[in-house]
Amino acid sequence: MDFRTQSLLLAAIVAVALAVAMLLRSQRAKALTLFAVLCLSLAASYLGDFLYAVTGHEFWLRAAIANGAAVPAAALAFFLEFLGVSRRSARRGRTLAFIGAFGGLLVAVTPLAEFTSARVVVATWVFGSLTVSLSLLYRRMRGSPSRVERARLTYLLGGAAVALLASALDLLPRLGIPFPSLGPILTTLFLFFLSQTLQVYRLLDLHELLGKFATLSVLALILAAIYAGLVIWVGDRPGLFAFNTLVASFVILNLYEPLRAKVEEWVIATLFRERFELLRTLAGLKARLTSVIDPIELARMVLDTFHESRRVTHASLYLLTDARPGFSLVDARGPAPAPFLDASAARGLLAIARSGQKAVLLENVDRRLHELRRQLAAGARTTAAPTDETARAADEQQRLAEVRSALFSMKAGICIPLLGAERVIGFLNLQDERVPEAYSSDEIALLLEIAEQTATVVENSKLYDRMKERDRLAALGEMAAGLAHEIRNPLGAIKGAAQFLDPQQLGGEEGEFVQVIIDEVDRLNGVVTQFLDYARPLKSTPHPIDVNDLVERTLRLVQTNLPEGIEVQAILDRALPRAQSDAEQLKQVIINLVQNAVQAMPGGGRLIISTAAPEEAGGFRLRGRGPEMVELRVRDDGPGIPENQRDHIFVPFYTTKEKGTGLGLAISQRIVRSHGGSIGLQSRPGEGTEFVVRLPAVEERRAEPSVEAPLPANDPAPQQQRQGKRPRRRKPA
Repeated sequence: MDFRTQSLLLAAIVAVALAVAMLLRSQRAKALTLFAVLCLSLAASYLGDFLYAVTGHEFWLRAAIANGAAVPAAALAFFLEFLGVSRRSARRGRTLAFIGAFGGLLVAVTPLAEFTSARVVVATWVFGSLTVSLSLLYRRMRGSPSRVERARLTYLLGGAAVALLASALDLLPRLGIPFPSLGPILTTLFLFFLSQTLQVYRLLDLHELLGKFATLSVLALILAAIYAGLVIWVGDRPGLFAFNTLVASFVILNLYEPLRAKVEEWVIATLFRERFELLRTLAGLKARLTSVIDPIELARMVLDTFHESRRVTHASLYLLTDARPGFSLVDARGPAPAPFLDASAARGLLAIARSGQKAVLLENVDRRLHELRRQLAAGARTTAAPTDETARAADEQQRLAEVRSALFSMKAGICIPLLGAERVIGFLNLQDERVPEAYSSDEIALLLEIAEQTATVVENSKLYDRMKERDRLAALGEMAAGLAHEIRNPLGAIKGAAQFLDPQQLGGEEGEFVQVIIDEVDRLNGVVTQFLDYARPLKSTPHPIDVNDLVERTLRLVQTNLPEGIEVQAILDRALPRAQSDAEQLKQVIINLVQNAVQAMPGGGRLIISTAAPEEAGGFRLRGRGPEMVELRVRDDGPGIPENQRDHIFVPFYTTKEKGTGLGLAISQRIVRSHGGSIGLQSRPGEGTEFVVRLPAVEERRAEPSVEAPLPANDPAPQQQRQGKRPRRRKPA
């Protein structure tokens, strides 16, 4: 059996294996089915040639002619589906393929099959028809707007042209011209490459496939050499053959894993030097991350490592923020990305994370958008009325456009969501704008490990901060208990003595001084009380509460103490779900925020309290339905908070008021966080300030519309804001 005959059998077996592999795939696309048909038609042709070469029976020759003539029709059907070309535009090529198939069948069933000239004519017609398929590939390559798509189609076109040319040269020996038969082998390699292209879109993954193929080839040669060396030396001593075969098998089994790792490392280092360096750098980064706890230090270490690898032009880290729904930029390398990604802009990325996808690649988003535009354009040409399929395609196009916009704002070629506590807590973004596909699958897998470790560090840092806060409050509580006792006893004596003097009877300056003593004693006693409240461990019992009802009851409580000129407006979402909170402690938070807002408007103004469960506030969780959080907003018309003070207003004892304690907002923040929520602010100088409290929602909804709630029944009518008084700068508690 010569080389050509063996190659025919090998090509037939491999083609059948590829066809079966495609047909066994669940939920396969139509292109995969047509590829399987192409493989089977080629296998039938090669098998007929092989059996004719082995047996010399004329039947197998006729079978090979008939099956070979059907190959162009199968190839054309596959490439039309694979390239998305309409059948109408390829009418001429389809006609040519049909004539070739019919002509081949006619030759196969008639005495013409015995004439070499007839067989050469059929083969020429077959190759001409296959050239039409290659022309479709060439036109699509030239017209593709994507560099990645053009490069991918160039690989396919080159491989197909080489396989077709080699198969055509196989006709030379039949004409009496000696030439090595390479067509079946090269066609088999092209079919294998094409099958991988159908399953793996990225060119880098195809390069990686070639690297693994080289690794396996080198490994096979080494193991074959070991096996042959231990067996061949037996020579004419057959008694040692079984023993040496067993020894060789044990040697190979023990050497396989370490040898495979070494060979793979050598192949990558030799053929893919940049990838080898990046993998080694990332492996070192993984080891260093185990000793990091601070998110700022974490961002610096991760981004510096990526930047110094010279495989990125942009790198950034975003983390979930409590100030408002969204993600804030922690650190970046390269051109500065957007400093903040709000929840509405991140909605598409969050949806992808909920679906289980671990990384978002800009190249895949662009490719899918291109496919959807082509699908919608084709649907618009074929039907006037939109169908459910086109509606779904339009919705997906809109979602992907949002994802693409978010990736561009973060300057991300690959975006990896950071997951912690069953929600998205941030994004790690990388981009190399010099190449369309920057990272292979092996590199992306290691990037996912880095992202997972980064998320773990972020979560551990939060836990560490809570532990430090707990220890600090424990020490503060012990000190506060003794301090309160030492201060309140003399305060009681001072106040009692001052009240005994009775400032109303003294009159004049003496009475005023005594009243000052009493007022200051009361103020100092209030400071001690707030200090104890802050230092004392919270004992809350969160349960589902109606936030709207609590807001209305709290407004009735504070309304009578509001100064003149303050107009109160409540905008309550009547479809609001219940929140998981302690009612009394949340009432304290509302009172603190209302008092803070009132103090920011000494000349009067409008105070707006609103509740909502907006969709953009949710979506950070990976599972669950309905809104994630309930929002409570307290807004004033004051002068706003200067930017240099916003980072300090929740710090205990920080205040800009003459008589403030700096504990009101700190206590409020502590209460809200103990309930699993967050509190933040939005403020611009001259436009007022809005505090936003978010609490975990209980998944139940009422179907009433949102309305503007009236003031409580016992509230006085809103009073007009005073004129002529300039509001003073807000003094945060």
